[in-house]
Amino acid sequence: MTRHALAFRQLWLLTAIHFTVDMLSGTLPGFLPQLRKEYGLSLVTGTALLTLCSFSSNGIQVWAGTLRKSARRPMLVQLGLVLSCAICLVCLTPHTAPALFLTLLVLVLGIGVAFTHPEGLRGICALPENSVTPAVATSLFMLAGFSGYATGPLLGGLLVQYLGFPGLLLLIVPVGLLLLLFHRARVRLALDEKSAGAECKTQFVHAGAVQPRITFRELFWLAVLINTGCCIIQGLLPSYLAELDFSLGFGGLSGTLFGLGAGLGAFGTSFLIRRVPVIRCLTYEILLGIPVLVCYLLLAGNAAAAALVPFAGVLVGAGFPQLVVLARTAPGKLALGARMGMIVGGSWGIAGIALLLAGVIGRYFMLRSAMFLAPAAFAGALCMLLILGRRGGKTSSVDTIRRGISS
Repeated sequence: MTRHALAFRQLWLLTAIHFTVDMLSGTLPGFLPQLRKEYGLSLVTGTALLTLCSFSSNGIQVWAGTLRKSARRPMLVQLGLVLSCAICLVCLTPHTAPALFLTLLVLVLGIGVAFTHPEGLRGICALPENSVTPAVATSLFMLAGFSGYATGPLLGGLLVQYLGFPGLLLLIVPVGLLLLLFHRARVRLALDEKSAGAECKTQFVHAGAVQPRITFRELFWLAVLINTGCCIIQGLLPSYLAELDFSLGFGGLSGTLFGLGAGLGAFGTSFLIRRVPVIRCLTYEILLGIPVLVCYLLLAGNAAAAALVPFAGVLVGAGFPQLVVLARTAPGKLALGARMGMIVGGSWGIAGIALLLAGVIGRYFMLRSAMFLAPAAFAGALCMLLILGRRGGKTSSVDTIRRGISS
């Protein structure tokens, strides 16, 4: 096997594992309405399970990113893949104290997701640049995660709708196959370095488009705002549609369309930033995406409104993978593994806390009201992008938008 063929095989396996792990964690929102009905769980308890899944799978990544910094061979990838199968055991939930058992399953699932991501990203960073560029490789990896988490609600909803909770056991089959293939793929990990920001000048230039010099801390909080909006939509949309008397399958499909739109938008943006600075590109996308998302939420009671979901996902959810690319080389003191854990895990962990707040608001002020916290989070990201764009170059993002409108 040639070096290029091996690199593409490793990229394919790492993206497939990322897809599968995030798909397993994404099944919970899809069958959560049936879980609440079967075991008499309140909306707050159900949202707390979603928050625990998000916080454990992402918050623990900050710590997991510091493990095995000098290791070249992956180990946590396989372990995380196995632990993520815990969600498939929901059929064993007893009717006495179900919340305690489900909390344990979700916690094990979260640990599995947390172990997989940092080493998976280090495996992506180790791929030779002459085989696949870092921006495209990272975007494909993140696209797989978005697609997996997006597909999870649909698969979880359909399996439980037609086969009951034991149907989730079928998801263990692809995990076994991936473990076998990954064992023979000779994946290696990039060594952790303490000062990745030294390379920022070369990484921030793409085909003549100079990117604004943004610190890792600024990228992190921008990721928190974008992920908060995505987390609320993908976590609560199936439950919201269930309240509107739609089926589990339709609710899962709607969540899937949003996530797939976000993933495809991210992949397309990875090519756009070769000519357009990231901040300007994301500013345009979110500026256009907020009205589409608000329009969908207002019309969600009509099944035809689901056609708006993927367009909203493309526009408001596309920016996060590009922030991950920039975080690799942005000025900051954190080592590679730690900053990957922070930008991928820490940002989603904080977003999970915001999801719990949305669940509480939905419990006491109607779930419809809580859903509008998502466009509010994207509006906060838009404000931050405008500030960063104004600081980053001779022409501000505000002036760019005005010029585009006037033309």
